[in-house]
Amino acid sequence: MSSQGKNVDFSVLEYNNYNDYISSFATVKDYRYLNNQSTIKTIVQLGYRTTKIPYSLEEYAKRVNIALEAIRPKTAHVGYFSDFMSPTNTDPVLLEFKSRELLNLNKILSTIVFTSYINIDGSEISGYIDLEMSWRNCFRETVKHTDWRGVFAGRTRLKPLPHHLSYSNPRYNVVKYTESDNYLVMHDHHFGLMFMHRGDHKMISVGGQTNMYTRNAKRSMVYSPKYGYVVFYDHVVRKKV
Repeated sequence: MSSQGKNVDFSVLEYNNYNDYISSFATVKDYRYLNNQSTIKTIVQLGYRTTKIPYSLEEYAKRVNIALEAIRPKTAHVGYFSDFMSPTNTDPVLLEFKSRELLNLNKILSTIVFTSYINIDGSEISGYIDLEMSWRNCFRETVKHTDWRGVFAGRTRLKPLPHHLSYSNPRYNVVKYTESDNYLVMHDHHFGLMFMHRGDHKMISVGGQTNMYTRNAKRSMVYSPKYGYVVFYDHVVRKKV
């Protein structure tokens, strides 16, 4: 067996997601006496339940990808869109996209992105984008898709499009919502626009206020001179679809 084959950890494929992987290290006593998922997860991640420290979320994603590549038929390597990004490109928003590509394509993480830009006619266009589906549509070269190779290479700019989760152009009174492969569009009387993940049915609140759904996604805002402020909503998938 080659040295590369020895480094493949096929055991990560036994779990549906990262939470299941971490939970596999917990003991019956942990659940009986601690009764707190967050505490149990912290204890496991610190290595108190095994002779080795479990993988972090990022390392788990890499291990899953390596294992999948090892069992797939040897075909021409397609690569990742972030491969088109120049090593000297330090755009903070593009670096955030790059860090999420592997996690989203392996359905460990599901990310919704809010972005906006000023059109040539002066109108501000904004929208929410299902990141994984947008990348997949580019792979498949569907009729309506974002040129992610061009985005990472710096030739084109990521822009909200009418087929994305939401699309808004107030100047022309245009507001459109479209469900994606990963999300259903929901409108709540109290919390406003929300998205429900099709796989685990978790609600993602994008209004910015703290509520009962806030913990379902980690919200982070990143600024770059090219893209302005871009908001990322990262949801750890509980069940693969």
